[in-house]
Amino acid sequence: MKHSNISVFIPHTGCPHMCSFCNQHTISGAVKPPTGDEVRRTCLEALSYIKDRKNCEIAFFGGSFTAVPEDYRNELLESVQEFFRGRRFRRYTCFNKAGLY
Repeated sequence: MKHSNISVFIPHTGCPHMCSFCNQHTISGAVKPPTGDEVRRTCLEALSYIKDRKNCEIAFFGGSFTAVPEDYRNELLESVQEFFRGRRFRRYTCFNKAGLY
């Protein structure tokens, strides 16, 4: 049973710092946060090559998800809902940076 992530990078969104150990522009190559439509397309593309969807999750990396502006956070979460209603992926994970508040 192999675990898979569909990685969605939201570089520095929600985090005002540019720490050298977490330079998302360098690590992920992403220069701008994705739109909800781009996230949805990424997930649709992943459906074609992820074999074990029961052990696959959509993971939002690179920002502090709870500090992302509410409208944008909702756009991202709404863009992936169809994949859970149809049970195409197991869950989503949102990463946060400790000590931002």
